[in-house]
Amino acid sequence: MIRALLCGLIGITILTSHPSSGFAQFRELTKRIPDGANAIFFVDVNKLQNSPLGKDHNWREKQEEAFEAGIEAIPPQANTFVAAAKLDLETKHPEWQVGLMDLKYDPSLPKVAVRYQGTTDFISERSVAILPGDIYVVKFMENIVGYGTPATRQDVALWITRYYDNSLRGLSEYLAEAQTFADAGSPIIVALDLTHVVSPQIARNRLDSLETLKGRKVDLDQLAKVLASVRGISLGVTVQQSMTGAVKVDFSEDVSILKDFAKPLLLEILGKQGMMIDEIDSWEVTVSNNRVQLTGPLYASGLRRIFSLVDAPPSLQEARQKATKTGDNSEADEQKDLTIAASQIYYKSVVSLLDELRTQKKGRQTMGQISVWFDKYARKIDRLPIANVDADLLSYGRYVSESLRTGQSEVIDAAARSRIRQNEVPEQYDVTTYSAPIGANWAGQYSWNGWEATPDWQRTGSMMSNVRMEEQIKGAKSANDVMRDIDNATADIRRHMTQKYGVEF
Repeated sequence: MIRALLCGLIGITILTSHPSSGFAQFRELTKRIPDGANAIFFVDVNKLQNSPLGKDHNWREKQEEAFEAGIEAIPPQANTFVAAAKLDLETKHPEWQVGLMDLKYDPSLPKVAVRYQGTTDFISERSVAILPGDIYVVKFMENIVGYGTPATRQDVALWITRYYDNSLRGLSEYLAEAQTFADAGSPIIVALDLTHVVSPQIARNRLDSLETLKGRKVDLDQLAKVLASVRGISLGVTVQQSMTGAVKVDFSEDVSILKDFAKPLLLEILGKQGMMIDEIDSWEVTVSNNRVQLTGPLYASGLRRIFSLVDAPPSLQEARQKATKTGDNSEADEQKDLTIAASQIYYKSVVSLLDELRTQKKGRQTMGQISVWFDKYARKIDRLPIANVDADLLSYGRYVSESLRTGQSEVIDAAARSRIRQNEVPEQYDVTTYSAPIGANWAGQYSWNGWEATPDWQRTGSMMSNVRMEEQIKGAKSANDVMRDIDNATADIRRHMTQKYGVEF
């Protein structure tokens, strides 16, 4: 279970309950979410930017620059923002994902399509832009825009039609609870619905490999039953002069069995899934009724990690133009200057994303973690604006994203081999002999020899753990090889572009 149980950080506990202007906007956005979502991300962008901390650090302007570079996931020109996905909880990859934004302006989808060198369409009486990276953008109202992936025309048409037919069922019970917290005033809420994800038997099979439980006297069968009753995991953030975060895990069963080791168990599970925020290690834990909660201070690095869980939407604003040209420049010179400017932004954006990926990857070496981050950053690179970017640089960007996906596939293969090999580990037994009359032999004498076998769960778990470690090392090596090749390609393209245009990249 534990792989599925806490395969994603997310959801939330509300630390404040003040009314928010985001109430109507969140309702207006979430009613358009397709059926089947099991993960959701709420952001009150206005509240973040206008918080005391946001004003002190000029978040609005910094977000603008980072978002245009493809580094920031939260659209700074939105009032409120909601992202949702249907995750495969085994692989932690989305079957589909969408985002909805209440914007401060009315975007032009044809101009967005031109900027990204995409195309436009008209589906179910709605304007749609189809962009590189297998992403689509739908304009529902003047300033209500949705986007999603994969860009399958039939699925897009079904989504639009079902919304206007009022046939969407709405959020699951757990995600709907998360929305009540967002409506109550917390500027960031993320939630993952884990209801009915795992059985007690699967949970029990995972417990023997957890370091937290070794040497503890605990009823593992009862613990497995409790863990299998998980409803969801949540994260929430409040912002005043500083930021405070809370992670909570909700269960259907009473969780008092966890009271002596809830925090180390939760940290170990989050760490294995690559969903740790460094600050959590110092947070305070509370265990009550059906909930385990960790609460404490959150810093900028942790906030960036939370935002990195969401794929950045495309920028719907028109590209920023260079300063006005003088009449002395020829059309060719102006085009060259435009290419240089766009190419420098593109190159710096790719390099920044790779640096951020290294930070995410550092110290989080399980195969599931590496696979998730490689896929996320490949998509981020695919979705960078490409209009007027040098063709050689675009080829480099394509090479980087393809290399990351190759690494992702190799890591997924290693994880699959790990699961197969673990299933092939024979169950281990402790065999004991004893003396007992078990029947008369041919001479009429009784035999007193007997034996019995008791399952040795610890030894079986240890052997499975060794298998996981072997495949994890192979997967980590593949990931490191990919990053080394990308570093070499980055150095090559920087030299090439600098020589080609005579300016630094």
